[in-house]
Amino acid sequence: MTQIEITEITENTNAGRRWKDLYRLAGIAAIISEIIILLGIVTYFIWPYAPGNQSVQEIFLSLQDNPFGGLVSLDLFLYLGNLFNILLFLALYVSLRTTNDSYALVALAVGLVGVVLLIPARPLFEMFALSKLYAAATDPALKDQYLASGRTLLLFFDGTGWIMNTLLGGISLLVSSLLMLRSRIFSRATAYVGIITNLAACIFFLPVVGVPLLFLSLLGYIVWYFQLARQFLRMARPG
Repeated sequence: MTQIEITEITENTNAGRRWKDLYRLAGIAAIISEIIILLGIVTYFIWPYAPGNQSVQEIFLSLQDNPFGGLVSLDLFLYLGNLFNILLFLALYVSLRTTNDSYALVALAVGLVGVVLLIPARPLFEMFALSKLYAAATDPALKDQYLASGRTLLLFFDGTGWIMNTLLGGISLLVSSLLMLRSRIFSRATAYVGIITNLAACIFFLPVVGVPLLFLSLLGYIVWYFQLARQFLRMARPG
Protein backbone atom coordinates (compact mmCIF):
# COMPACT_ATOMS: atom_id res chain seq x y z
CA MET A 1 0.00 0.00 0.00
CA THR A 2 1.43 3.36 -1.02
CA GLN A 3 1.78 6.37 1.26
CA ILE A 4 -0.95 8.17 -0.75
CA GLU A 5 -3.39 5.32 -0.15
CA ILE A 6 -2.56 5.24 3.56
CA THR A 7 -3.09 9.01 3.75
CA GLU A 8 -6.43 8.73 1.95
CA ILE A 9 -7.68 6.02 4.31
CA THR A 10 -6.54 7.97 7.36
CA GLU A 11 -8.14 11.21 6.18
CA ASN A 12 -11.39 9.49 5.31
CA THR A 13 -11.45 7.73 8.68
CA ASN A 14 -11.07 11.07 10.43
CA ALA A 15 -13.63 12.64 8.10
CA GLY A 16 -15.99 9.76 8.86
CA ARG A 17 -15.95 10.69 12.53
CA ARG A 18 -16.67 14.34 11.71
CA TRP A 19 -19.25 13.71 9.02
CA LYS A 20 -21.00 10.56 10.27
CA ASP A 21 -24.30 12.44 10.69
CA LEU A 22 -24.10 13.67 7.08
CA TYR A 23 -23.35 10.13 5.89
CA ARG A 24 -26.35 8.83 7.83
CA LEU A 25 -28.61 11.49 6.33
CA ALA A 26 -27.24 10.75 2.86
CA GLY A 27 -27.87 7.03 3.32
CA ILE A 28 -31.45 7.72 4.35
CA ALA A 29 -31.82 10.16 1.43
CA ALA A 30 -30.60 7.49 -1.00
CA ILE A 31 -33.19 5.02 0.31
CA ILE A 32 -35.94 7.64 0.07
CA SER A 33 -34.76 8.48 -3.47
CA GLU A 34 -35.16 4.82 -4.42
CA ILE A 35 -38.70 4.82 -3.06
CA ILE A 36 -39.47 8.06 -4.91
CA ILE A 37 -38.28 6.57 -8.20
CA LEU A 38 -40.38 3.45 -7.71
CA LEU A 39 -43.43 5.54 -6.80
CA GLY A 40 -42.81 7.77 -9.80
CA ILE A 41 -42.72 4.80 -12.17
CA VAL A 42 -45.88 3.21 -10.72
CA THR A 43 -47.90 6.42 -10.51
CA TYR A 44 -46.88 7.42 -14.04
CA PHE A 45 -49.28 4.77 -15.35
CA ILE A 46 -52.04 6.16 -13.11
CA TRP A 47 -51.43 9.88 -13.56
CA PRO A 48 -49.32 10.31 -16.73
CA TYR A 49 -47.14 13.36 -17.29
CA ALA A 50 -49.56 16.17 -18.11
CA PRO A 51 -47.56 19.13 -19.56
CA GLY A 52 -47.71 18.94 -23.35
CA ASN A 53 -50.25 16.11 -23.20
CA GLN A 54 -53.20 17.84 -21.54
CA SER A 55 -54.71 21.28 -21.90
CA VAL A 56 -54.32 23.83 -19.11
CA GLN A 57 -58.03 23.55 -18.37
CA GLU A 58 -57.75 19.77 -17.96
CA ILE A 59 -54.76 20.18 -15.65
CA PHE A 60 -56.60 22.76 -13.53
CA LEU A 61 -59.63 20.48 -13.20
CA SER A 62 -57.38 17.55 -12.29
CA LEU A 63 -55.65 19.60 -9.58
CA GLN A 64 -59.01 20.50 -8.07
CA ASP A 65 -60.59 17.04 -8.34
CA ASN A 66 -57.50 15.15 -7.12
CA PRO A 67 -54.73 17.45 -5.85
CA PHE A 68 -52.25 14.63 -5.22
CA GLY A 69 -52.77 12.99 -8.60
CA GLY A 70 -52.66 16.37 -10.31
CA LEU A 71 -49.33 17.25 -8.66
CA VAL A 72 -47.91 13.81 -9.51
CA SER A 73 -48.81 14.41 -13.17
CA LEU A 74 -46.79 17.64 -12.92
CA ASP A 75 -43.64 15.75 -11.79
CA LEU A 76 -44.00 16.02 -8.03
CA PHE A 77 -41.70 13.03 -7.48
CA LEU A 78 -38.95 14.49 -9.70
CA TYR A 79 -39.14 17.67 -7.64
CA LEU A 80 -38.86 15.80 -4.33
CA GLY A 81 -36.10 13.52 -5.59
CA ASN A 82 -33.94 16.47 -6.56
CA LEU A 83 -34.28 17.98 -3.10
CA PHE A 84 -32.98 14.76 -1.51
CA ASN A 85 -30.11 14.77 -4.00
CA ILE A 86 -28.66 17.76 -2.15
CA LEU A 87 -27.64 15.46 0.71
CA LEU A 88 -26.12 12.98 -1.75
CA PHE A 89 -24.08 15.69 -3.48
CA LEU A 90 -22.72 16.88 -0.13
CA ALA A 91 -21.86 13.39 1.10
CA LEU A 92 -20.21 12.44 -2.20
CA TYR A 93 -18.04 15.54 -2.01
CA VAL A 94 -16.94 14.86 1.57
CA SER A 95 -16.17 11.21 0.83
CA LEU A 96 -14.37 11.81 -2.49
CA ARG A 97 -12.45 15.01 -1.80
CA THR A 98 -9.36 13.09 -0.67
CA THR A 99 -9.35 11.34 -4.05
CA ASN A 100 -9.38 14.62 -5.98
CA ASP A 101 -10.56 17.72 -4.15
CA SER A 102 -10.84 19.83 -7.31
CA TYR A 103 -13.08 17.48 -9.29
CA ALA A 104 -15.11 16.58 -6.21
CA LEU A 105 -15.78 20.28 -5.62
CA VAL A 106 -16.71 20.81 -9.28
CA ALA A 107 -19.14 17.88 -9.07
CA LEU A 108 -20.72 19.36 -5.94
CA ALA A 109 -21.11 22.84 -7.45
CA VAL A 110 -22.53 21.53 -10.75
CA GLY A 111 -24.97 19.27 -8.93
CA LEU A 112 -26.26 22.01 -6.64
CA VAL A 113 -26.73 24.39 -9.57
CA GLY A 114 -28.75 21.70 -11.33
CA VAL A 115 -31.02 21.32 -8.29
CA VAL A 116 -31.61 25.07 -8.11
CA LEU A 117 -32.51 25.22 -11.81
CA LEU A 118 -35.31 22.67 -11.39
CA ILE A 119 -37.21 24.75 -8.81
CA PRO A 120 -38.53 27.35 -11.30
CA ALA A 121 -38.87 24.61 -13.94
CA ARG A 122 -41.48 22.82 -11.83
CA PRO A 123 -43.94 25.56 -10.69
CA LEU A 124 -46.21 22.99 -9.07
CA PHE A 125 -47.73 25.13 -6.38
CA GLU A 126 -48.17 28.09 -8.70
CA MET A 127 -50.21 25.84 -10.98
CA PHE A 128 -52.22 24.60 -8.00
CA ALA A 129 -52.90 28.18 -6.85
CA LEU A 130 -54.03 29.15 -10.36
CA SER A 131 -56.32 26.13 -10.50
CA LYS A 132 -58.06 27.31 -7.32
CA LEU A 133 -58.47 30.79 -8.73
CA TYR A 134 -59.78 29.37 -12.00
CA ALA A 135 -62.30 27.18 -10.18
CA ALA A 136 -63.53 30.10 -8.06
CA ALA A 137 -63.76 32.64 -10.90
CA THR A 138 -67.16 33.36 -12.42
CA ASP A 139 -66.09 35.99 -14.96
CA PRO A 140 -65.18 34.31 -18.31
CA ALA A 141 -62.57 37.00 -18.99
CA LEU A 142 -60.91 36.28 -15.65
CA LYS A 143 -60.94 32.56 -16.35
CA ASP A 144 -59.20 33.22 -19.68
CA GLN A 145 -56.51 35.20 -17.84
CA TYR A 146 -55.85 32.30 -15.48
CA LEU A 147 -55.69 29.88 -18.41
CA ALA A 148 -53.19 32.16 -20.16
CA SER A 149 -51.06 32.31 -17.00
CA GLY A 150 -51.19 28.52 -16.79
CA ARG A 151 -50.03 28.17 -20.39
CA THR A 152 -47.07 30.41 -19.62
CA LEU A 153 -46.09 28.30 -16.61
CA LEU A 154 -46.36 25.09 -18.62
CA LEU A 155 -43.61 26.36 -20.92
CA PHE A 156 -41.15 26.02 -18.03
CA PHE A 157 -41.75 22.29 -17.55
CA ASP A 158 -39.80 21.18 -20.63
CA GLY A 159 -37.67 24.30 -20.95
CA THR A 160 -34.08 25.28 -20.25
CA GLY A 161 -34.31 24.72 -16.48
CA TRP A 162 -35.37 21.09 -16.81
CA ILE A 163 -32.86 20.37 -19.58
CA MET A 164 -29.96 21.85 -17.62
CA ASN A 165 -31.09 20.17 -14.41
CA THR A 166 -31.00 16.76 -16.08
CA LEU A 167 -27.69 17.45 -17.81
CA LEU A 168 -25.87 19.05 -14.87
CA GLY A 169 -27.16 16.46 -12.40
CA GLY A 170 -25.95 13.66 -14.66
CA ILE A 171 -22.55 15.31 -15.18
CA SER A 172 -22.11 15.85 -11.44
CA LEU A 173 -22.87 12.25 -10.55
CA LEU A 174 -20.85 10.97 -13.52
CA VAL A 175 -17.77 12.84 -12.26
CA SER A 176 -18.33 11.43 -8.77
CA SER A 177 -18.67 7.92 -10.23
CA LEU A 178 -15.38 8.31 -12.12
CA LEU A 179 -13.68 9.45 -8.92
CA MET A 180 -14.98 6.30 -7.21
CA LEU A 181 -12.73 4.25 -9.49
CA ARG A 182 -9.72 5.84 -7.75
CA SER A 183 -11.23 5.80 -4.28
CA ARG A 184 -10.73 3.04 -1.71
CA ILE A 185 -14.10 3.83 -0.09
CA PHE A 186 -16.52 2.81 -2.83
CA SER A 187 -16.46 -0.52 -4.65
CA ARG A 188 -15.72 -0.71 -8.35
CA ALA A 189 -19.21 -2.16 -8.84
CA THR A 190 -20.69 1.03 -7.38
CA ALA A 191 -18.44 3.12 -9.63
CA TYR A 192 -19.36 1.21 -12.81
CA VAL A 193 -23.10 1.25 -12.12
CA GLY A 194 -22.85 5.00 -11.49
CA ILE A 195 -20.88 5.61 -14.68
CA ILE A 196 -23.28 3.68 -16.90
CA THR A 197 -26.40 5.11 -15.26
CA ASN A 198 -25.31 8.74 -15.28
CA LEU A 199 -23.84 8.52 -18.78
CA ALA A 200 -27.25 7.34 -20.00
CA ALA A 201 -28.87 10.28 -18.20
CA CYS A 202 -26.41 12.77 -19.74
CA ILE A 203 -27.26 11.86 -23.34
CA PHE A 204 -31.04 12.15 -22.92
CA PHE A 205 -31.10 14.85 -25.63
CA LEU A 206 -30.09 12.45 -28.42
CA PRO A 207 -32.88 11.86 -30.95
CA VAL A 208 -34.75 8.54 -30.89
CA VAL A 209 -32.64 6.84 -28.17
CA GLY A 210 -32.42 9.72 -25.67
CA VAL A 211 -35.79 9.33 -23.95
CA PRO A 212 -35.61 5.50 -23.67
CA LEU A 213 -32.11 5.82 -22.18
CA LEU A 214 -33.39 8.38 -19.68
CA PHE A 215 -36.11 5.95 -18.62
CA LEU A 216 -33.62 3.06 -18.36
CA SER A 217 -31.36 5.24 -16.23
CA LEU A 218 -34.13 5.25 -13.60
CA LEU A 219 -33.66 1.51 -13.19
CA GLY A 220 -29.92 2.08 -12.88
CA TYR A 221 -30.48 4.70 -10.18
CA ILE A 222 -32.53 2.21 -8.15
CA VAL A 223 -29.50 -0.10 -8.04
CA TRP A 224 -26.98 2.72 -7.57
CA TYR A 225 -28.87 4.43 -4.75
CA PHE A 226 -29.03 1.10 -2.92
CA GLN A 227 -25.25 0.78 -3.24
CA LEU A 228 -24.74 4.37 -2.04
CA ALA A 229 -27.15 3.93 0.86
CA ARG A 230 -25.36 0.80 2.04
CA GLN A 231 -21.96 2.48 1.87
CA PHE A 232 -23.01 5.77 3.50
CA LEU A 233 -24.81 4.00 6.35
CA ARG A 234 -21.74 1.81 6.86
CA MET A 235 -19.56 4.93 7.03
CA ALA A 236 -21.94 6.47 9.58
CA ARG A 237 -21.41 3.64 12.06
CA PRO A 238 -19.17 4.32 15.08
CA GLY A 239 -15.63 3.11 14.49
